[in-house]
This record gives sequence, C-alpha cells and structure tokens, in this order.
Amino acid sequence: MQQETIDRLAITIVDGSQSRDLIQALNKEKFSVTMVDAVGGFLHEALVTLLIGLPSTRLPRFFAVIREQCPRRTRYVPMGVELSLTPGYPMMIEASVGGATVFVLPVERFVQL
Repeated sequence: MQQETIDRLAITIVDGSQSRDLIQALNKEKFSVTMVDAVGGFLHEALVTLLIGLPSTRLPRFFAVIREQCPRRTRYVPMGVELSLTPGYPMMIEASVGGATVFVLPVERFVQL
C-alpha cells in the first residue's frame, strides 16, 4: 500500500486537559503527532500545541477527530476584581474553555530522516 504524500501541517492548540485523549484518538486514526507544551490564554492554564503532518485528503477526518475530542464547555472563574459590596465573594464570570485552534499550512516538502 502506497502512503499518501504529506502536503499539510496542522498546528493545533488545545486545552491541556483534553490533549491526552486527543493524541490517543489521532494516533488511532494513524495521524503522527508531535507535542509542544505551552501556558497562556485568558485563564493562564496549560495549553498543548500539536504539530501534525498529513495529506490534504485526510483533513476532513482530522477535523472530525478534533471536534469529537475537544468540545467547548462553559466554566465559571473569578473575575479578579472584587467589589466592596460583596466582601469575601469574588465576582464570577462565565468563560468558554476547551475546543481547539487549528492552523493548516501548505507543506512544500516533507522529509523524515
């Protein structure tokens, strides 16, 4: 069986809590993944950046796995500014967490040494 040519690089940023299941699901679908840890974003929580080389024909399946494994959810977090009217009770705001940010770039040449 001839292997398809890798002509895309998907740079995928996901919540650290969702990364393990996502990597397992991608590996099960025969996507090779390189992981880079990072911290940032609004909530300053662990983020994971995944580098995935793939053929453009497999992009639909790749996005399906991302959607299955990285759903968005709502979380309540302290606002960080306490009002004098409510001593001891920080203001909570609703934040959307999870999901994924994906950048897909064309690859001129892929060489694995």
